[in-house]
Amino acid sequence: MSNRDSIHRPRSKTTLRAPITEPRSLMFDRRRRTFLVALLVTVGVAFAVAGLTLWFVLIRPQTTALNQAVLGIIVHVLFGYVVMMAGVSIARNEFSIHQCVTVVKWCCGGAAFMGLLAVWRALPELRAGANLLGILNELVLIGSVGAAAGVLVGLNRGQAIRNRELVSQKETREETLVFLLRLLDHDIGNHLFAISNHARSIRPSTFDPSPTPSEAIEERAANIERLLETANVVLESETGDTSFDRVDLSSVIREQANIVRADASDVDLCVELTDELYVECDRFVGDVFRNLLENAVVHNPSDDLTVTVTGSVVDDAVKVAIEDDGLGIPDDVRQDLFDPGVRGDVSPGDGIGLYLVRKLVKSYDGSISMSDRSPNGTRFQLRFPRAAIDNSSS
Repeated sequence: MSNRDSIHRPRSKTTLRAPITEPRSLMFDRRRRTFLVALLVTVGVAFAVAGLTLWFVLIRPQTTALNQAVLGIIVHVLFGYVVMMAGVSIARNEFSIHQCVTVVKWCCGGAAFMGLLAVWRALPELRAGANLLGILNELVLIGSVGAAAGVLVGLNRGQAIRNRELVSQKETREETLVFLLRLLDHDIGNHLFAISNHARSIRPSTFDPSPTPSEAIEERAANIERLLETANVVLESETGDTSFDRVDLSSVIREQANIVRADASDVDLCVELTDELYVECDRFVGDVFRNLLENAVVHNPSDDLTVTVTGSVVDDAVKVAIEDDGLGIPDDVRQDLFDPGVRGDVSPGDGIGLYLVRKLVKSYDGSISMSDRSPNGTRFQLRFPRAAIDNSSS
């Protein structure tokens, strides 16, 4: 699907707006993370202050020895301090949202569990009219112990989650790179072999004025360039070093539609977009729509084929639909359509195009789905988070 034998076009360049600081989703995650860190620090400070206050009110008047006083202060403050420092540690080590939530849940769960045990143990004393401050002191002390124990368990569980994520990312990245290397080895070898054969057919003694050999060489060279460009996109997406900009998808889609329209003039390609479909993405976003449009054109008979692209803003999302009235997706590839190397029996592509599309869309915090179109044809629906309004120019 990705390497098109019937569509040739120059490499396009998407015009990007001035870069913004960070995507909205990252800003939202950062705020949530800050809130969770602040919550942990607040819980720790609250336990430490409450424990120290109750110690001064209840324990200090009965304490004569210095060592007992120091020990009492440490016991009443220590566990709250552990919780507070856990929050500081999370802030310094850039824990993910999932890790932060895990730590907070374990901290609050531990405090609640130990607090309920303290209340249950103190029920007979409460019924007998015991000193409420003494029971409250015990509740704070035991609750802080539970919170400290919970936060340590949460940190351990959070680190385990992080380790699993790193292992999963490493395995996925290795699989992708192995697939990419095999693809390059296979397809570039085929293209070079074809180029060599066509080049040998061009000899001064048997030169044919027909442009067929030279066109074939140009076609194969363009396919190699496209394959290397695709490999570059995949490699950049795997490194995680890409930076996002605020881009108007309407201009990107129109640009890609014009390229496809010029190469497939017999196809009725309709573009119906509202203006200012701003999303946060990188310079490879054009590959998403180029692949989808070329996929519709190449895999369907061009006679009386209509491809329609619509896009609009719905709430805080940018939604784009690409529809055709062609033959539809074969049943044998429908289930694994977005997996690498999946293609139909008669497909001229290499099975990486839709895989690349899904990978890019996912990197933009978007989603893509495929469905049948009535009465016939295919519909691809894409959804992206809408970019925040850029106030830098106002």
